[in-house]
Amino acid sequence: MADVILIPQEHFEHLKRALPAITREHLFSVYGISETTWSKLRKGLPIKKATWQRIQLRYEKVRGALAA
Repeated sequence: MADVILIPQEHFEHLKRALPAITREHLFSVYGISETTWSKLRKGLPIKKATWQRIQLRYEKVRGALAA
């Protein structure tokens, strides 16, 4: 089984607030994830560590763009 991680609800809320809308298109363009991965995050289910690392990198870019 792949390395997986549980994401705290607080982190999910930060990700959610950074999205312009919760649509398939925005999930993919902003975080590079599918609706299935988003659903897992929302429900508090584990996701792959590699996926979480990708989300974190993209989130930092979004945060930087919002701060500018």
